[in-house]
Amino acid sequence: MPYFKFKKNEIFHNTIEAHPKVKFDVNNCNVYFNNLNEHSGAFVNNVTCAPTGTLSLYELNIDRPSNSLIYPFITKDGSFEALQGVTKADYNSVFEFGDVISGSYPLTASLTKERFLANHGVTNPTGSHVLALKNTLNYYKSLSEHYAFSSSLGNKKTQELSLLYIPSIFYGSEIKKGTVNLKFYISGTLAGHLHDRYHNGELVQVDGDSYAQANASAATSRSNACAGVVLYTEGVILLTGSWNLTVASYDFGDVTRQGKWIDFAAGANDSTTDVSNKASFNLDFEGTNYIQTITMFANANKGDLNYSTNLTYTDRNSYQSQSAMTGSRQYIESDKINLYNTVSSSFYEYKEKFKHQTFINKIGIYDEKKNLIAIANLATPIKKTGNRDFTFKLKLDF
Repeated sequence: MPYFKFKKNEIFHNTIEAHPKVKFDVNNCNVYFNNLNEHSGAFVNNVTCAPTGTLSLYELNIDRPSNSLIYPFITKDGSFEALQGVTKADYNSVFEFGDVISGSYPLTASLTKERFLANHGVTNPTGSHVLALKNTLNYYKSLSEHYAFSSSLGNKKTQELSLLYIPSIFYGSEIKKGTVNLKFYISGTLAGHLHDRYHNGELVQVDGDSYAQANASAATSRSNACAGVVLYTEGVILLTGSWNLTVASYDFGDVTRQGKWIDFAAGANDSTTDVSNKASFNLDFEGTNYIQTITMFANANKGDLNYSTNLTYTDRNSYQSQSAMTGSRQYIESDKINLYNTVSSSFYEYKEKFKHQTFINKIGIYDEKKNLIAIANLATPIKKTGNRDFTFKLKLDF
């Protein structure tokens, strides 16, 4: 088997910037991801063994019966190692040495909503997730004044608001600026539409002004009003818009009232079980994912690769008639073995003159210690003759 070393100008490293589209729909306490419903398998109703609207992080337990799921485990010993989620107190008091500490698969990720009542930061000054975002929000004040944790626009410690959490597995490195859309529907009719049209994180209302139109004497248009901000890198959407979007009142889980932006995505993994089925929500955006790639050019030059280790490469009759010379210090094969002539002729019962030709069907990539690390399979074998040269372009991403 011939080996060829890649030259300096035959290997190129690149970074691909991809923008996968993501869409979440929330209705009647159900979350749907990219319009995907359950896909039945041979043993379970959904082959991923995960609820709709979620991603299986490691794609384990695919189409497995519930009584044969694989799971992570560790045996308690002197190393003091345990699975994440096992507290130090439980490790010391609940488990004895030799006990098996087990977890469960699949691990899943999905859109999650968390709602905060007014004065939440006063009643819970240490455990509020909003307070945990204080420094992050203030860091982005240079982009928009709406990021400020406390300003003339409001104090996020005391005002009613909602947080939407988007796990990074959905968007990669960050959410692409200018692609976030939130749509609030009532009975299929658009009640409000938010969009980060200025690419600075502000979610401004760009459509859906039905309440203001129905109450012209009592309300002003909220067009271009900011209802929240997006933390693109952190994957968090903070909604503070508290103006009415609907004329009638609806049940949003823990409150019945006219719909507001802080009610967006009610029922999205937030433990509420009673949300009006007339209210539906749509969130879509694009992620930013950086993929490292390596491009390699494998050259098959003229005069090279004209021999094959395939047994059919030699003429079987001449190979069997010639025996190798063996001894205590030598093993010499006969030089009288003929190669099989694979050159075909277009004429009946006419044999073309012998020419060296081989067929390349795969290319192996090796490391410096000649360990095979990748194989490139060709869809159709390429005929290689002595006067032909080829360059194969190989690309590997990781």
